[in-house]
Amino acid sequence: MIKKTILLTGATGFLGSELLKYWLQKGHQVIILKRTTSSLKRVDKVINRCKYYDVDLPEWEKVFDNYQIDIVVHVAANYGKNGENTSKIVEANTLFPLKLLDFAIRNGVKEFINTGSSLPRDINAYALSKAHFHDWLVFRKNEIRNVNLALEYFYGAGDDNWKFISMVIRKLLNNEQSIDFSQGSQKRDFIYISDVISAFDTVLNNFNYIESGQTIPVGSGESYTLRSVVELCKLISGNLSTILNFGALPNRPGEVPELLADTSQLEKLGWKKKYSLKEGISEFIKNINKNKYTL
Repeated sequence: MIKKTILLTGATGFLGSELLKYWLQKGHQVIILKRTTSSLKRVDKVINRCKYYDVDLPEWEKVFDNYQIDIVVHVAANYGKNGENTSKIVEANTLFPLKLLDFAIRNGVKEFINTGSSLPRDINAYALSKAHFHDWLVFRKNEIRNVNLALEYFYGAGDDNWKFISMVIRKLLNNEQSIDFSQGSQKRDFIYISDVISAFDTVLNNFNYIESGQTIPVGSGESYTLRSVVELCKLISGNLSTILNFGALPNRPGEVPELLADTSQLEKLGWKKKYSLKEGISEFIKNINKNKYTL
């Protein structure tokens, strides 16, 4: 493994913080871009082992003058879950990474990993803004070697409480009287966080075998109905009391019937899934019960 200098965005979020800790452990130099308002809770034990720049302060771009960056890994995203307007979402998911791409090209950075979405581009503002930046990556694929990792639904202890599996497990462990759901017939591909981290690391170490501008799906390669996922969470949690009200809520407009990753491209690079859905949920709950994370 060649040690690299990695410029990482989104390092204070769930996925980014797990990547940061993993790559520091592997001996890479990691420099992070964050905001002055970003909580350092997830990275408080490792923040002293890396340099950081605040993108909402002037001259954050000097990171390219101060370090010879080998690769940019862009993980930061705005999902629009806190009522942000469209311009804020576009700023975070399209304009900022485009500016980052410009600086990377101008300063001779060789590689760029983008964290994309598997959602159809026209389903919401988040998906469309992510798709627009992906269009720019393809357009500029001859200027910098880049890859777009289209993530399915990743999960794990320490993720945000509004995420589906986090929300379900939190309510089950709190023994809430009942939880309302739609019919739950939609099928989704859920991938445990450790498998996501190994997928990113596989791409990082095998860039020479990846065609620039390519999209690589990242998921478990299996899809499950949301209902079956909820029922599995309840079984593994040992909850015997919470009533699951399937059909109490309508499906969201434009709901996609099924999302499923084709993992063949990742597997050709040497990646292999370690956790089944049952094993991932069990690991999630075990970490919560060990007080390793809070819900």
